[in-house]
Amino acid sequence: MSTDHLDVRRADDSDVEAVHALLAAAGRHLARQGFRNWDPPYSIERLRADLRERDVYVVRDGDDLVATFTLAPEPARPYAPEPWSARGVKALYLNRLAVDPARQGQALGGWCLSLVAARAREAGAAAVRCDVLTANEALRAFYERRGYVARGERSHSGWTFTVYELVLVPER
Repeated sequence: MSTDHLDVRRADDSDVEAVHALLAAAGRHLARQGFRNWDPPYSIERLRADLRERDVYVVRDGDDLVATFTLAPEPARPYAPEPWSARGVKALYLNRLAVDPARQGQALGGWCLSLVAARAREAGAAAVRCDVLTANEALRAFYERRGYVARGERSHSGWTFTVYELVLVPER
């Protein structure tokens, strides 16, 4: 897939409705597969708060929003106990990586994860961390194929998630 035509930037207030619509579409797509953890979608108010407190990114192909993801130096919810192999290092936490369902299967998700790793390295982070609905085996395999390692499970909001870590700097 050629990505030369894609524009990636931090989201601003003008992107909130489009990001919300993309997350809602992704949630409906997941729900059709039996995974309802993004249904209902995140609220507009929560997205606006994330714009102030976290780094929300948008990926556009011309005028079309095709993907989004959020990065932050702190997790949205604390991990207790911390399951990480590289404890005490600077990390970025990935949330809400979503690709427009009409564009899935075109390597956009993997491209976004490459971009996430590059942004983390630029920020001096030694790891990228996230969690994935444990029941979604295909999505877990997607992360694992890209070097993310399962570090355990955690539960919140009535769901069980597998906790993943991509170590960017080898442990010494």
